[in-house]
Amino acid sequence: MVIALWALLTLVVFAVQLGSIVRQKVTLVHRLNDRDTRFLVAEAGIKQAIVQLRKEDAIFEADYLGERWSHQPDTFEKIAVGQGAFTVSYQLREGESSVVMYGMQDEESKINLNKADVEIMTRLLEIAANLSHWDAQELAYCIIDWRDADSFFQHPQYGAEDSDYRSQESSYEAKDFNFEVMEELLLVHKMDQEIFDKLKYFVTIYGEGKVNINTAPKEALLALGLNSRLVEDILSFRRGADMISATSDDEIFLQTATIVPRLSQLYDLSPSDISDLSNLVAEGKFTVKSENFMIHSVGQLDTKKGQTTIVAVADRTGRIKYWREEI
Repeated sequence: MVIALWALLTLVVFAVQLGSIVRQKVTLVHRLNDRDTRFLVAEAGIKQAIVQLRKEDAIFEADYLGERWSHQPDTFEKIAVGQGAFTVSYQLREGESSVVMYGMQDEESKINLNKADVEIMTRLLEIAANLSHWDAQELAYCIIDWRDADSFFQHPQYGAEDSDYRSQESSYEAKDFNFEVMEELLLVHKMDQEIFDKLKYFVTIYGEGKVNINTAPKEALLALGLNSRLVEDILSFRRGADMISATSDDEIFLQTATIVPRLSQLYDLSPSDISDLSNLVAEGKFTVKSENFMIHSVGQLDTKKGQTTIVAVADRTGRIKYWREEI
């Protein structure tokens, strides 16, 4: 009798444990299924964005913030897909303020890490990361030394080459080649997470290094060497009569050759302003047409918590150059 009772209790305990295991596995399966579904919803946002890119390329000869790829809530905000919805968005930063834009971010509105010279990088680090001039210059030379093809210092005091990286706890060497992903910046000597988090919104590794004057933020224009008053004139011109970006009355530079004439007609530009702008145009620092765009798509289910984010960079042909999933 005692043996039978013990056997019965053992079976009960086993059944309870088995039931718990089964419930855990069922819950895990549901979570996996939800994750897969959220991924498909977020992926639909990426595909929708690429379709819009192709449409815009056929419509207009210049890219600007008022186009559908940049801000079109009807196309990109909480768009239903099956049992969920995706949102494609980014933060449009305008100096101290920012606004949510439902669309894609122009990568060529930013400073190219692989093309910018040390003066441009120094100014950008001062402006975007709030570094002192000397700290910014030191880090700028570290960035240049990381990407250049040799193992020689570009400055007698600043920069970092193999010896600086070998002495670190996790030993490695300077890459001596172009940045291939943005996160490589965190490997550069003197770079830390705080600086990276401030800088990442204003730098890119895509494109030829030209900055789209129709979409560039204040920080990028200042980094090119323009003074703050002239930059405000450019931003005011772009915003149009209502002084709001991405609205129907936005003004557009259709060709780089028209930048100086159009601004000169509307604003009191000094001889140095005209000279600075003209030099940047002549050096090929500006463009009005972009080829690479960042797509930040978030997929959510209608009745369940959680979200899946896909961050991608695509060119005009729809070719994916970067892909990262966040769950």
